[in-house]
Amino acid sequence: MPPRKKAMLTDHVRAAVLADVALTHEAAMDALERDKIRIYLATEQGLETYEIAERLGLSRTSVNKYARQGREALASRERSAGEQAGSGGGGADPGGPRELLAHGV
Repeated sequence: MPPRKKAMLTDHVRAAVLADVALTHEAAMDALERDKIRIYLATEQGLETYEIAERLGLSRTSVNKYARQGREALASRERSAGEQAGSGGGGADPGGPRELLAHGV
């Protein structure tokens, strides 16, 4: 099968596609971080790693790793929020870690 020819994109179309890819990637990475924070909070609220692993179809090793990464991400977000509050740089992150805790997520 011969190789496919790449379509020639105009500059403005190329810029729009790259911007869309960047936004989608950023949203996906943020969702992954929030998922890890939720896994960490679930373990802190008393769920066992085997329960989470069974429900999500993951290994217990992965759940432990995600919980650790979630703890680190939550601490980082809280430090960042504290620095912003200290510099008068805005309010809480809607849907952020404090809101997750408030809703028991």
